[in-house]
Amino acid sequence: MSFIGFELIAKRAWTILPGYTFSMSILWNKKKIPSSIGRDIYHESGLILPDKRIAATGRIHHLSDHTINHYEPIQTTPCRLICRPAFPLNDLKIELIAPMRGIMEPIHQTAVLFLWSKENNLLRKTELHLDPQSFERIPPDQFFIDLSFLLGKI
Repeated sequence: MSFIGFELIAKRAWTILPGYTFSMSILWNKKKIPSSIGRDIYHESGLILPDKRIAATGRIHHLSDHTINHYEPIQTTPCRLICRPAFPLNDLKIELIAPMRGIMEPIHQTAVLFLWSKENNLLRKTELHLDPQSFERIPPDQFFIDLSFLLGKI
């Protein structure tokens, strides 16, 4: 059995405002995997520093004054790995819903995607540099990130 998950990681500092919500899910052969849906809700303003998690798949996390450790940089919790579907992969996409107000630069320039995979108890992290050609934007705040070029790698 193999498992996968994704995390959106800042390459540059990201300003976060109260009410910002990020949602990520995995689309396998054009079908959303319900257990992959992740949501990150920021109730406090702050700065997400480079190399910190902005959003992830497979869980819901609220970041507020009660959940943030004020001695550490702001970031969300790690992704929760989900069971990878058994049927063959023809098309892999990430659906990302991100607040666009206040985000000045394209996401592919300010973030990377980490693919986490686990097979035979071996956990592997792969950094995916986002290609602007792989982004499809549906205004105001929805993106589909085509990762089909990875077909042979997962």
